[in-house]
Amino acid sequence: MFYETVGCGRVDTANIYVPLILEGKTIERGQWPWLVSVYSYSNLRLGFQCGATLISNKLVVTAAHCFFDDYNRRVKPDDVLIILGQYNLKRPQDQVTKIVYPQSVNIHPDYQKLNKIDSDIAIVVIPERVRFTTYIRPACLWKGPETKKSIVGKTGFIAGWGRDENGNFFTELPKQTEIPVVSDAECLRSNDVFTKITSDVTFCAGWRNGTEGPCNGDSGGSLVFDKDGRWTLRGVVSTSLLTDGSNTCNLNEYVVFTDVVPFTDWILSFDKDYEY
Repeated sequence: MFYETVGCGRVDTANIYVPLILEGKTIERGQWPWLVSVYSYSNLRLGFQCGATLISNKLVVTAAHCFFDDYNRRVKPDDVLIILGQYNLKRPQDQVTKIVYPQSVNIHPDYQKLNKIDSDIAIVVIPERVRFTTYIRPACLWKGPETKKSIVGKTGFIAGWGRDENGNFFTELPKQTEIPVVSDAECLRSNDVFTKITSDVTFCAGWRNGTEGPCNGDSGGSLVFDKDGRWTLRGVVSTSLLTDGSNTCNLNEYVVFTDVVPFTDWILSFDKDYEY
């Protein structure tokens, strides 16, 4: 079934079953219809890179660092593709997914100016406006209150194909978890390293319990909140501290998110027809 107009941030509950939220549990298909997968080619080999968020029939929000390789070289836009409606990472194409070659990949001009991950946000522009379905729908962009203080202590939800508790670098099916936002002061107090990777356009969230939260492979994905019955994007997964001696995230520490709100005008500059 196709929908010409679908309100943002709403799941098609008439056609899919949405179970109660359970920490780190696999989500049902269609439960997170704004979840997008980002792939890129390297020497003709296609590999999954990041999660991303559909916010309109034209725009996808993700992290800027998803488009740089291990040597910090920019990935060519021609080497990028995104998949809307994907559920199983091993099944990139089925009857409900849509593979898209971007019209453009736009890295924020302030990315890496203040520190290695400052302004870690990017917009992928889709060449033709997407028709929404049960499995392809947008999350809402945030509308006031805009201060970071307004979300401190609140819990948001994140989903992705990132590393799981069994040590798998990616999971075949996406999982979701719920994590609380903490104040900048609490984040900085928890570890001196955060002074080097946080700024006015980031916030921290997490449980610091070693098991729950975004990890490797969840980068670029969304932290969404239920606002007035609509799932609304506030954060983009940016970075986490690494476990000593390994290249895996340390969930005993907070996770750093790019705050979407300061970038709203820049985001909307890529789609003049966007309506809240």
